[in-house]
Amino acid sequence: MAKRTIIFIVILLLVLSVPAFIKYRQIQVAMASMGGGGMPPTSVEAAEVRHAMWQDRVAAVGTLTARDGIDVKNEVEGVIETIHVGSGQRVESGDLLVSINDDVEQADMAALQAQVALAKLNFERSRVMWENKTGSEREYDDARSALQVAQANLAQVRARIAKKNIRAPFDGLLGIRMVNKGQYVSPGTTLFSLQDHGVLYTDFSIPESYFPVINPGLEVQFKVSAYPGRVFTGKVEAIEAKVNEMTRNINVRASLENEKSLLLPGMYADIYLVLAQPTERLVVPSTSIVFSSFGDSLFVVKPGEGGQQVAQQVQVAIGEQRGDLAEVLSGLAGDEMVVQAGTNKLRNNAPVSISEQPRLKN
Repeated sequence: MAKRTIIFIVILLLVLSVPAFIKYRQIQVAMASMGGGGMPPTSVEAAEVRHAMWQDRVAAVGTLTARDGIDVKNEVEGVIETIHVGSGQRVESGDLLVSINDDVEQADMAALQAQVALAKLNFERSRVMWENKTGSEREYDDARSALQVAQANLAQVRARIAKKNIRAPFDGLLGIRMVNKGQYVSPGTTLFSLQDHGVLYTDFSIPESYFPVINPGLEVQFKVSAYPGRVFTGKVEAIEAKVNEMTRNINVRASLENEKSLLLPGMYADIYLVLAQPTERLVVPSTSIVFSSFGDSLFVVKPGEGGQQVAQQVQVAIGEQRGDLAEVLSGLAGDEMVVQAGTNKLRNNAPVSISEQPRLKN
């Protein structure tokens, strides 16, 4: 029995020793590899630091508005008799849009016209008699006053009739019709939206520190989500005469020619106020930047021992970011190669192999 137990223990030890021996050999191979050639290089993508011409600009946001844009509303109440235009129609200043029934006013005007005619006859008689000294001056004054009152009453009813015939105050494009023929409308009812967007405006705010370098005529660039990647160019139209005491910002109005009607009032716009002539900057891919609360950095590819390339971490100061590029204010000389993909796998002075080297575009 004891002999069998000893044999079982020996066999068990042999079985357990085989995996241990295999693991020991693996460790030996790894140590030999490290002793001979070091850690295997990490595959990364790299790009050259480039010199690009960039302009100083201030970023802001705003909403596009029409040069002239209103909701067309009626001033007097009544029943809509005729709608002379349709939704989305382009109209010119003075075009008749909507007519409200004016039968009562037309009848009043006919009566007042008769009163004016009679007042004119009485006035002429009084004038002749006064000139011939056969009538008193008071009769002449009364006749003149009666004529003026009759004319004023006639002008008043004509004004009421005019208010019931609603016309376009300027050239523009109508929106969707909001009323129907035969509908009773109270004063202030919205009939149409009328927009003249041949020229668009936008108001935006910038810090007061930029006030000395802004003036009317500066270039303003617009980007809207409706046209990704397209830049529309306008100019500064006016600058507010005071600084906002709450925000310490100054309001700026820019104008934009909208000749092909590609843009509409109400669109949200990313705005860039261009301040100066282009200057040369160092730029790198935005993906190469390692952001940290201790400071931003990136990895520069440099030659190491035995011809092996290594990634050296360098502290940098980052300026403006535009699209896929970031401006480097300090930390680079301008002739380096930086890691743009794979930085999360690196540590300082880690060996690397470059898989591709795409070039930056200005």
